Amino acid sequence: MLELHLLIARAFVLYCALVGLWGLVLGLRKAPLDGTFRGALFLAGGLGLVQALVGVGLVLSGLRPRDDLHYLYGLSVIVTLPLVAQYLANRRARATLIYGIACLFMMGLGIRGITTGS
Repeated sequence: MLELHLLIARAFVLYCALVGLWGLVLGLRKAPLDGTFRGALFLAGGLGLVQALVGVGLVLSGLRPRDDLHYLYGLSVIVTLPLVAQYLANRRARATLIYGIACLFMMGLGIRGITTGS
């Protein structure tokens, strides 16, 4: 199960990097937030939740991360997109650019999670 947790973490980092870069390109083109990009964001959040569930399973089986900051990085991944959505509510902002930056932030959280977990 530990290998699965690491595999999902690596996939999460790569996926967030791709979605983040996509969001930056869309934002620089001033493209509106469409269903395709929203779906990609939804998958990023879902992958973060799956990662958290596997992590909870590891904790329940007795395995703990090397550093307790690992929990903070995991929680931050889960709350990032909802907080960005709350920030963007009723604002005329370049949502794709902001979501792209948020995905790159989540990528960084994933990298830090990997370094503090093993």
